[in-house]
Formats: sequence, structure tokens, C-alpha cells
Amino acid sequence: MKRALLLLTSLLLLAATPALAQKRYKKKHILKDLKTLDGFKSSFVGFVLYDPENNNTLACQYDIKYMTPASNTKLYTFYAGTKLLGKAVPAMQYQIKGDSLIFWGTGNPLFLHHDLNDPAALEFLSARKEKLYYWPRPTEDARFGPGWSWDDFNGYYSAEKSAFPIYGNSLNAYLNHSEQSLQVAPAYFQSHFARMEASDPPSRSRVYREEALNQYRYFIGEATDGEEAENDTLVRPFLYSDALYTELLADTLHKPVYLYQGSPETTEAKTLYSIPTDTLYKHMLQPSDNLFAEQILMMASGLTNDTLSTRATIDYMQAKVFADWQDEPVWVAGTGLSLYYKITQLGMIKMLRIIREDVGVERLFELLPAGGMTGTISNWYGAKDGPYVFAKTGTLSNNHSLTGYLKADSGKTLLFCIMVNHYAHSTSKVRESMGEILKKIKKAY
Repeated sequence: MKRALLLLTSLLLLAATPALAQKRYKKKHILKDLKTLDGFKSSFVGFVLYDPENNNTLACQYDIKYMTPASNTKLYTFYAGTKLLGKAVPAMQYQIKGDSLIFWGTGNPLFLHHDLNDPAALEFLSARKEKLYYWPRPTEDARFGPGWSWDDFNGYYSAEKSAFPIYGNSLNAYLNHSEQSLQVAPAYFQSHFARMEASDPPSRSRVYREEALNQYRYFIGEATDGEEAENDTLVRPFLYSDALYTELLADTLHKPVYLYQGSPETTEAKTLYSIPTDTLYKHMLQPSDNLFAEQILMMASGLTNDTLSTRATIDYMQAKVFADWQDEPVWVAGTGLSLYYKITQLGMIKMLRIIREDVGVERLFELLPAGGMTGTISNWYGAKDGPYVFAKTGTLSNNHSLTGYLKADSGKTLLFCIMVNHYAHSTSKVRESMGEILKKIKKAY
């Protein structure tokens, strides 16, 4: 009988060993991994793991140090939108005077957008019989946010801000390898492209814009070693102006659009609302769209002021939400495209707590990127039993961050923030090390 009990006890201990081993992944082991894993070596790594049910910080490192968050900033922008914008996107505003319709922008980025077109404003303007006059609404914002790199103007992620974006303030260049042909959308820009003749041609397709002109040069790559080359779609920002806006819109509507030189009676304005704002937030958070983030803060300011101002929205949020924070964020615009932004890990955890309480977990997990499934982490942090990481990424040169929610095997939802600044190796190596820590946390907690 004693032998049987001894054998049974041994088997139970043996079976429990993996679980016990996982439970031993506590603070000291996490902190060791933050120093020794390949992706974190020679880097400045901030980290917080927080249990909201018990109001307990499970592990932290440099939690009150200001770091570069990159697009983790969009979590702050998302919260500002949920507090100020309401449930529907204000597509545009207008006023009718006799046989004229004067209209202006709200900052809405969806108008004729290539990927997420909201047809409400286009259908409205198409159906009107009045003469159309576009009023360039005043804005305090420059075309780029504070601290954006001057040479990023050609990058797909640097579409210019404006009071009434059109086509996402970008064009799509469709490059066909087999036919060596180019098609541009909107077609208005087709004549603005010239083929690049290169003595040492690049191996991949390229599209370059002149810095101060809407003139583009392109090169179409060719198949090599008998392999069939895939076609490319390259997105490039255009240089925005009010005159260009009216030309593009007239070309799309097939009727004249004039610039309005006066000042309309904005107190008599009517607002055309369109799709749910959650659609806007989802596209900002999952593919991490920079223009959407910038325009959300501009839209929020326009609800109470004729002049669109990102700074006004940030000042309001800092006064109402962050006034009593000892580590108030250095928040300068909607995206994280600038090294001017500085946020602490503790500040990110505070924001996660507020969002979780105000927005709700079910809605939140629909909007955030899900590990192994959607958005910028569709190829990372997945699991056979479904997504367990719901988080926002942030990437600049030599900086990568991940902030969000982790569903542990115990059923708990934990909050975490990892910011890795100033590394000299590949971002993939950082992601691999992040994934290793998150996987261990999932099993241990």
C-alpha cells in the first residue's frame, strides 16, 4: 500500500513539473530575459507587466523612464477620439446660399480613400444641383507633424495632413511586370509619371517623387532566373494644395468645383455624418495608418472651433486626463513619427487601464491587432488555441515597441508594455525576443 501511494505521489509530482516550472517564471526571470535575450542586448529596454484585477505590478524595468514609443502613441489618439468624436464620422460640413453650395472639410480622411472609401460625401456632392464651392477651412497644422523626418516625403506612411484629405492624400501606382506597364489611381496623375532609365537598374520596382513637385519617376523590376515577378502596388503621397484638391474633385465628379474666397457662416453649417468611428479606429490601429491618426486629432478639434488644431485636442486631453499624472506624456501629434514624443511605460499602462475601463474588452479586442491574425502582428505572437496578444506596435529606425493586453492561460487579462530603444540589429530579432517573453508569461500566469 505504501509503495502504491509513493508511486502515485511521484507520478503526480512528475505531471505537475511542467506547470510548476512555468509558474517559476516570475519577476527575476523576466528581468533576466530582458537583459540576456538576443533582441534586447545592447539596447535600452523598458518593461511593465500589470495585473488589473489585483492592481499589482508583476514585473517592471525602467517603468518611469521616458522612451520613444513610435506608433504606440496611437493608443492615446484612439482614446482622444473615443472621448471627443462620438459614434459617427463627421464626413463634411456645408451651407447652401441661393444656387451655391459651400462645403468644407472636418479633417475626415475617408473621402475617396483607396482602401477604406466612405461614399457619403461623394454621393452627396454628386447629387447636388447647386454650384459647388470649396472653402479651405483654416488649420493651425502644417502638412507634416512636428519632428517628422524631412526626407520621408516619398514614403507611403507620410501622407500630408489637410483639412479635407482626398484619396488619402496619396496615389496608387500599379506596376505590371509582364507587360512592363504602369497604371495610376487617380488617373489624374498618370501624365505626371516618367519612366526612369537607369544604367544600373534596381532589382525591385521603384517610384520616386520630386520633393517640391507632383512629378514622379518609376522603374518596373523584371523577373530573374526564370521566376515570374509579382506585380507591385506602390503608394506615394502627393503634394497637397487647395487648388489640387478642387482639380481632383472636379475630375472625379465630372463637374466644376470652385474655390470659395469668402468666409461662410459656420454657425449655420450642416454636418453630414457617415460611418461609425470604430471603422476609422480599426484602420488606424491594425495597419497603423498614420494619416488616420493625425486626422482624428484634427477632427476632434473641429467640433468646437472653426480652426482645425491638433495642438488644441492634445491640450484639452492633457488638461482633462493627464493633469494629475506625474509622468505626463510628451505628446505632439497623432502618430509616433517623431523622436519628439516621449512616454513612460507606466504612462502606457495607465492609458491601457483607462481604455479598458471606458471602451470595454470585447470592443477593444475587435479594434486592436490580434497576434497571429490581424494587423501589424498578424505574423507574430500567435498560438494554436487562438490569439492571446492584442496590442499596438510602434516602429522607428532602431526603436520598436509593443503595448497592449495579454490573455494568460489562467483566464486573466494582463496589461503589458515593452519598449526597446536604440538597438543596432534587426527589428525581427527584437520581435522574436518579445515573443519568447510573452509566451512564457501566457503559460505562467
